[in-house]
Amino acid sequence: MNTILYIASRSDIAGGEIYLRDVFQHMARSHFRPLVVLPGDGAFRALLDEMGIEWVIQEVNYGWLKPPLPWYSFLADLPQRVRNLVHLIEKEQVALVHTNSNQILEGALAARLAGIHHLIVVHIPFQSNLPIYQRFPLDPHSFAELIGDLSTRIIAVAEPVARSLSPPIPREKIRVIHNGIELERFQNLRQFEQPSIRQELGIPRNAPLITGVGRLHPDKGFEYFVEAAAEVAREFPEAHFAIVGSTDSPDYQDQLKARVQALGIDRCFHFLGFRQDIPTILTQSDVFLLTSRSEGGPYVLLEAMACGCACVASRCGGFVEYVVRPGQTGFLVEYGDPKSTADALRELLRNPELRQQITKQGREFVLTCGEFDVRHSVQKLMDVYEEILSSPAPSPGNYVIDLLLQGAMETGYLGQKVTTLEEKMKKAERAAALLLDNPISRMARRFKNKVWS
Repeated sequence: MNTILYIASRSDIAGGEIYLRDVFQHMARSHFRPLVVLPGDGAFRALLDEMGIEWVIQEVNYGWLKPPLPWYSFLADLPQRVRNLVHLIEKEQVALVHTNSNQILEGALAARLAGIHHLIVVHIPFQSNLPIYQRFPLDPHSFAELIGDLSTRIIAVAEPVARSLSPPIPREKIRVIHNGIELERFQNLRQFEQPSIRQELGIPRNAPLITGVGRLHPDKGFEYFVEAAAEVAREFPEAHFAIVGSTDSPDYQDQLKARVQALGIDRCFHFLGFRQDIPTILTQSDVFLLTSRSEGGPYVLLEAMACGCACVASRCGGFVEYVVRPGQTGFLVEYGDPKSTADALRELLRNPELRQQITKQGREFVLTCGEFDVRHSVQKLMDVYEEILSSPAPSPGNYVIDLLLQGAMETGYLGQKVTTLEEKMKKAERAAALLLDNPISRMARRFKNKVWS
């Protein structure tokens, strides 16, 4: 049995964790033993326990690293994190490291030092606004070179993602495997009919319901959802709008709610937070709206189409433009254009026959084309595992990685010292200013001036 070490980027559950959940549910557990490294405790650890999947926690923050101290701490601890992974690889006799995020390098570095294969799943094209790359000055080409050098194979979840990596990565090293969903869950929509989200929210049965799903984060473009909703509500005052998803950015959520209030649509706009009944909500929605800036293989788009929603999506990359075919399976709009988004929504609400036709064709496409069956997707991944493990492993050790880790540790250590010293200097300056500006000091200076005069 081959042990596969999975490197996860989150302790809660988002798209990447859904991907791993599906892999674990459908992989050949008699042939592969999964072991997951988590960045912290949370909902994903609980899910792994339910599934009987082994896990290890290595505390690390892959989130906001722009403030100096968190960044320098991240750097200073990088060598130890990599050494811990090398030790785990050797202890558990790991055959392959599977990194499940664009922003994690530790797994790839540890695999190379340990002399075993590494695979990375690239869910979205390179984004310079990811926290780590706001500090590591990589561009799309240099990012691709890096992961290409450190990986035996690269999995891209959509053809546009693969094209963003090659060149410089040779195309034969990249495999395109679409994300998949449990198609049989959506064969009979009656299972999602109760309880009614419309009753819960007080939405009349015949009132249009337009729904978006995703983390409340600027990358999801929900500000354009709100602006488009205001436009649609002018013509369809009976329409309701809902955003489903946990909050990744409280400030962003507050901005969205404030804008809803300012636009006067708060009576018909619903922020539902994290929900576990998303298929039920989608089944009772008329239109699904995707406003993201960038996507790879958004599960919720497939689920919305399978649930019988007419879909409007931004041109956000990944397989979105393959799945949403204008006028056939949905409408495409430009990212950040609430006017064209509102136009597409109004067209669907004005024309029930068109909406029904798009709904039917979109649902049939997802359920019958075979490319988005989770079992098919996981089997293709297992085939890549077999292909990798049948090839010679890389030689252990790498002087460039050793130098990188040493440089990271020293930079992190010095950065922490300098940052701490700067903070102490600022506190001393503030204390001096307060000391010189208090009434006693002012009186002493006046007395001194009189004496010396």
